[in-house]
Amino acid sequence: MRFENRRAVVTGGASGIGAAVAKRIEAEGGAVVIWDVNGGIRTDVSDYVSVENALTQTVAAIGGVDILVNSAGITGPTVPLAEFPVDEWQRVMAINLNGAFHANRAVVPLMTAQNYGRIVNIASIAGKEGNP
Repeated sequence: MRFENRRAVVTGGASGIGAAVAKRIEAEGGAVVIWDVNGGIRTDVSDYVSVENALTQTVAAIGGVDILVNSAGITGPTVPLAEFPVDEWQRVMAINLNGAFHANRAVVPLMTAQNYGRIVNIASIAGKEGNP
């Protein structure tokens, strides 16, 4: 029961790796709140106000945050660079980069005040290797 008495937030936890992480934390005794546009506390991580609202709801529901897993992310279209729409690029960066910053920024003051916290930022191999 590694996560007994721990409270976790998993962004992007409605599907994929985030959903698996959330299930594992729960299976090992943790309380989990999902921040996702498709489930849990409906949260748009690209919007800081949405993240702040989700944090307020999370604290009310489980009392705080000990663990944050940033798993929300999108790839955007798989097209040659010259065809990649600029607005889609901005959307990818808003979710994948700004979203992680927003979630981290929101929870760190709580973690600092309680003198405990763990943050895991998950990224795609596409960030390192790229897509053909």
